[in-house]
Amino acid sequence: MNVYDILRRSAKLSPEAAAVSCGRHKYNYEEFQERVLRLAGCLHEKGASKGDRVAVLMMNCHRYLEFYYATARLGALIVPINTRLSEGELTYILNDSESSLLAVDRHMLPILESIRADVKTVNSFIYADEDGTPEGMIDYEDALADAGPFDGEVSVEREDPAGLFYTSGTTGGPKGVILTHMNCVTNTYHVLITFGYREGDVYMHACPMFHLADGPMSHPITMVGGKHTFLPSFDPKAAMEIIENEKVSVTLFIPTMINFLINHPDFDKHDLSSLRLINYGGSPMPVELMRKAMEKIGPLFRQSYGLTETAPLLTSLPPSEHVLEGPEHRVRRLASCGREVAGVEVRVVNDEGENVKPDEVGEIICRGPNIMKGYWRKPEETAAVLRGEWFHTGDMATVDEEGFLFIVDRKKDMIITGGENVFSTEVENALYKHPAILEAAVVGVPDEKWGEAIKAVVVLREGHSATEQEIIDYCREQITHYKCPRSVDFHPDDQLPKSGSGKILKAQLREKYWGGQGRRVH
Repeated sequence: MNVYDILRRSAKLSPEAAAVSCGRHKYNYEEFQERVLRLAGCLHEKGASKGDRVAVLMMNCHRYLEFYYATARLGALIVPINTRLSEGELTYILNDSESSLLAVDRHMLPILESIRADVKTVNSFIYADEDGTPEGMIDYEDALADAGPFDGEVSVEREDPAGLFYTSGTTGGPKGVILTHMNCVTNTYHVLITFGYREGDVYMHACPMFHLADGPMSHPITMVGGKHTFLPSFDPKAAMEIIENEKVSVTLFIPTMINFLINHPDFDKHDLSSLRLINYGGSPMPVELMRKAMEKIGPLFRQSYGLTETAPLLTSLPPSEHVLEGPEHRVRRLASCGREVAGVEVRVVNDEGENVKPDEVGEIICRGPNIMKGYWRKPEETAAVLRGEWFHTGDMATVDEEGFLFIVDRKKDMIITGGENVFSTEVENALYKHPAILEAAVVGVPDEKWGEAIKAVVVLREGHSATEQEIIDYCREQITHYKCPRSVDFHPDDQLPKSGSGKILKAQLREKYWGGQGRRVH
């Protein structure tokens, strides 16, 4: 089975089932498959064939989902691009991937115009929106109406690449992760076994579809013949309205989204009772935030952990393990990202490659059919993380006697102060317990005496106040003294800076303090 076969099967077995609902656009599976095949026909007419790259720079909508399946039908590679990247990063990705077609919507037109002259390989620009199509671009709906459904014979094998998914690189620009059809299809099976999606489920695309947490992670909904509905970009009020109106049963949020949702002033005005499962992941979930979410929404939460390179699912913590009261070892698991899912092997190892003992910190490594083929045209970077049969994640964790993993930090986010290792997530958990703090991030900053000092950057709740010393003293009541912030900055905006996928940009926060330094500890 390849990625397109996921849609083909549901269109064959459940042709009348609702497939997508996106504003006024509503299609059953037979109609949706027809549109996908017409898009494949259009892309083929514009020169796309097996192995070619088709880039997508759009907000969430049903057309984005059509690109995922149309490229798979052709054996082409989809290249989903982060909508928040800079002009230089966008240009780099388009040129590095040698994409021949690029689809954009109205939101992305301004940045397209600024980079168009620097994009070397794109020969067709598709306008996938509804207002007037700019001159020199292909109108999406007109192209679908004119194109015949693609019916060519293309052999798409399990080991063929399905897409290039770019992730941030520390040097030489972003890295293109090559995921094969086998990677994506086996991840679909892993999700179905783990999450229990079923016929009749309604899934809301809340996270951006360029991200592995949403795009390929939504294939299981297609496989069970469920319905897709779309939140163009995250807004808590709009999310609650879609959940209520579309009777959404399952969705995926990252912690910052949950934070803004449960703290929205209109939260109690919306009926969210259709929800039966909220998956979350993408960044560490502060335990105190999870407690508040469970109290307000209920025991509907499942945490998942994975990476772009793992397609992405590796571990999961089910709702039954989200325990607020009871034995200490059960309550403690609220801070865990769960245990390895079926089909994947996960270990936590020390620098010698040996399994760590319970509560010792080591690196997470993994293997399975979901692990990437490699980084696009970066053999040295590929070899650095794919060693032997194992992918080395760069994430640091502990593991308990029963196999539950507790992520403590990324290697690059660990703070070394006075020779002591401090993991930012532990400090952030303490900060989130403070009643005045809405958001918090902890970073290491230069310090002549200690090498690095712990800095907290916080956003206060509306109508609340707190001083720097009050926050530091509060942390000292929660955690040992050397882990406490030595200073606190109050961020001037109403939220911390975030990536396109909603993760807090710690690198951007650090830059304010490390800029101009000749040498950085990290």
